[in-house]
Amino acid sequence: MPDYLLMRAEDHVVLGVTWSGLVVSGSGADGLPVLEALDGAWLVLTFPPQHLAEETSPRGSAAPLTLPVGPGGGAVPVWRAVLSGPSRLAFDLAPGTRLVPTVEGVLGVLSRRQLRHRSGGTPGPGDTAVELPWRLILSPQGPAASRVVSVHPSRPMPDEAGLWRSRIVVEPGGPRGESGGTGPEPHGTGHELDLFAVDRGLAAADDPAGFTVPLGRDDRVSISIEAARRPARARRLELSALGGTLVARGVWENYLWEHHAVLGRDMSVRTLATGRLYPLGHRAEYQQFTERRFDPDAAGAAVLRQLHVLTVTEPVRGAPTDGPAYRAFPFDRAEIVTRSYPDLEPAAWQSRPVPGLGPTPTHFWPTSRAGQRVLFPIRCATPDGDITFHLPLIFVRDWSPAYSSLTDPGLAQQLHAEYGRSSVAVPGQRINLAGSASRHAGDVHEVHRLTIEGSLHSTGYRPRLHTLDIALPALRSLLNDERARPVRFAGRYLERGEVEDVLLELAGDPIDVTFVGRADRSGGLVAPRYLANAISRTLGPVNRHALPGTAPGPIDPATLFPADATLLGFRLSELVTQLSRVPQLTAQLRSGRPPLVQMVWTDVRLQSRGPFEATADSRLRLVVTHSDTGTETTCTITGFALRFPVTRPLLRLRFTELSCTQRGGEPPRVTVGDVNAEFLGDLQLLEELQNHVRLAGLMPRIDATSKGVEARYCLPLPPVSAGAFVMKNVVVSAGITVPFDGRPVSVALGFASRANPFALTVLAFGGGGYLELLVDHRGLRRLEAALEFGALIEVDFLVARAEVHALGGISFVLDERDGSVVLTGYLRIGGCVQILGLLSVSVELTIAMTYRSATKALVGRATLVLEIDLWLWSESVELDTGEWVLAGGGATRRAAFADTAAPALYAALQFPADRERPADVQTDDDGLQRWREYRAAFAHQPFGGTP
Repeated sequence: MPDYLLMRAEDHVVLGVTWSGLVVSGSGADGLPVLEALDGAWLVLTFPPQHLAEETSPRGSAAPLTLPVGPGGGAVPVWRAVLSGPSRLAFDLAPGTRLVPTVEGVLGVLSRRQLRHRSGGTPGPGDTAVELPWRLILSPQGPAASRVVSVHPSRPMPDEAGLWRSRIVVEPGGPRGESGGTGPEPHGTGHELDLFAVDRGLAAADDPAGFTVPLGRDDRVSISIEAARRPARARRLELSALGGTLVARGVWENYLWEHHAVLGRDMSVRTLATGRLYPLGHRAEYQQFTERRFDPDAAGAAVLRQLHVLTVTEPVRGAPTDGPAYRAFPFDRAEIVTRSYPDLEPAAWQSRPVPGLGPTPTHFWPTSRAGQRVLFPIRCATPDGDITFHLPLIFVRDWSPAYSSLTDPGLAQQLHAEYGRSSVAVPGQRINLAGSASRHAGDVHEVHRLTIEGSLHSTGYRPRLHTLDIALPALRSLLNDERARPVRFAGRYLERGEVEDVLLELAGDPIDVTFVGRADRSGGLVAPRYLANAISRTLGPVNRHALPGTAPGPIDPATLFPADATLLGFRLSELVTQLSRVPQLTAQLRSGRPPLVQMVWTDVRLQSRGPFEATADSRLRLVVTHSDTGTETTCTITGFALRFPVTRPLLRLRFTELSCTQRGGEPPRVTVGDVNAEFLGDLQLLEELQNHVRLAGLMPRIDATSKGVEARYCLPLPPVSAGAFVMKNVVVSAGITVPFDGRPVSVALGFASRANPFALTVLAFGGGGYLELLVDHRGLRRLEAALEFGALIEVDFLVARAEVHALGGISFVLDERDGSVVLTGYLRIGGCVQILGLLSVSVELTIAMTYRSATKALVGRATLVLEIDLWLWSESVELDTGEWVLAGGGATRRAAFADTAAPALYAALQFPADRERPADVQTDDDGLQRWREYRAAFAHQPFGGTP
């Protein structure tokens, strides 16, 4: 506190005075003591608070507070404020200086006397320290060979009712001038004052609770840092009992401060900080404007309105020409479309301790007055067009040269932690991710989302794509897989660039590229499947672990293909050999047209494995093309043989070529080249027949469905007659079935068939039968054979023709698919009469007994078929006992027949008229009555007699 108080009412002088090194040397004519300065004497004038820090408010807002006035309940708008601390002007007194301790005496001695100041650090009580604005301590100084003095009148001005004030000015160096009593105020040289900031601790003190002031803590810290090494400039600095007047401007490399205050009240304040926007790195400026205006929104009061504006000064930022920074963000340039963002919330600066500077404001999130982070509209240029999205950004203050905030690793780590990653949607945008002049099909992708983060670069911050969500049109077109998957750039690609073929790596689960069960989409003959964990520029989805390393080499099929990936039903991993490339599955994205999807896998060498026999010419070729003009699929296997079964082979089929082609929605077309059938082992007895049967020259019958393709060959042989020997209905057949669901290819061979067995007669005796078998690479899957023999008599009288037969036979069915065996013995008795071709009557009775290994049951069945054909009318009656479980099967007779196809017959046999029928047995009363009549007619007749 000052030792003495000087007051003068005429011109409102209120000053505190403190001195040191002054002694009383006598008294004047008026009896007042006279003080004389010793060596090191000084004197300090203490001024009342020079600044009132008032509350600011946004433009257009009402008063933050109102206070009631008077008994009528009125209210007045109120803005809060805080007073600064006192200010000091310190003066050195030369030895022998004499003064009288009165207002006029003190002011007269100090007028135009050089101020005493501290060059740095916190000022002491004997140093000049001006707190203007609030909590910012300034030390006014001048250039070299000059003096900073206080110019003020020592006596009141007789003709003016003015306010006493002290103006701080710069004068040339040399002896101290003397003021001229009550004359006009002397002026300085016109040089601007240097304002150095001191007392960093006071500048960093907290702002008032609950409201903002024109120059907040972060700006005061910035000014104290910048003005400590290079001063601001003041065109006017005056102190008075009612407050100070300041017109000052500080311009530094990355910061600007302009301040205009009159008598302790701010008129306008402007600050500007430069920096970059993280993570894109564009240069920007953050400005804060405070202006006093008579505002009608504030009832006409002259209040401080504040505006915060962010301006992008570098709206377009080009990409590096090459290197990881460019490859990690593959856009030719990034542009912030909107340059100015006014009416923001006051910056909530985040601070970071900096060596030599202490806690320093470094960055903040630009936020709207609604409290939402600003989303900046971004436009990025690609060779295929621009993409646009919105992205939040952080403003990072550039402190260089005192502190390089844009290249500080610690701050970069803090920014990365605060910003994290920002995800933006770019639905279905076509982007060239490689940016290479030599474009490949896997360079351009359909991107649905970008996840962006920041990284540190030698020129500041650079963005990079942490992940991208891409959809693969090739999978969508061929496998109906529309999912967008997260990927990231492969590390080796970022390091080495275009020499690396693998562009992207899956950031999530690998892609299951499978045609198992959908082989119709991959040519029918082959059903590839592999897990893709990377995207190649030339091949599309690939399994990176299956690819060769840095040196070229073969690909391990066992690593690439799982067990259910098949070729003709065989494991694909066992058939391919010396694999040099994986299937290519790519899509060329075209502007204004659907993508061109291709799946290409050619010149794939095959090796022998199990029943598959390969030659030096065995190759697989697969080409699938899907576009807006249609879809074409071709799969071809050349130069191979199938040997069935693997152990003790019975059959070898040699193919020069097997091809499956499909265009658009047409059925698949299977082309089979020359086929050679060679019977082996126990089937060599058919060798002679095979020598006469050449399947290659026959035209196959093709049955194509969504489940597969079947090609069947049939060779009917003409009837053979040699006297009493007759052989007819001989048909040799072969079939190749290619399923589309991953099941193995199977071959069916037949000699006659169940529906049309061959017939052999010698005089009155005859018989017949058939043989059918089904084989695949696992061996014999089904064998069905039947032989029968008996009497067969046929007579022809021109006008009438008759035939009777009595045959017995046995059939054998072996089904290896479920391991079941069905053995049936049967008896067929029947005959037929035709008269003049107009009337035909035939009757057939079949009695069969069957053993089924699956149920261990012996089942009997009888069927009678009567057919009458009279010119334009025909009728057929079939009576069937249904299946009768004779033994085994784990079921009673009643249970076995309760669900047969002839319930009426069953009921008649089991429950005649004299027995009560159970309620759960349902019958047809009319059918039952007809059966009873039929049975009664033959009750006492011998077998074959006339009723």
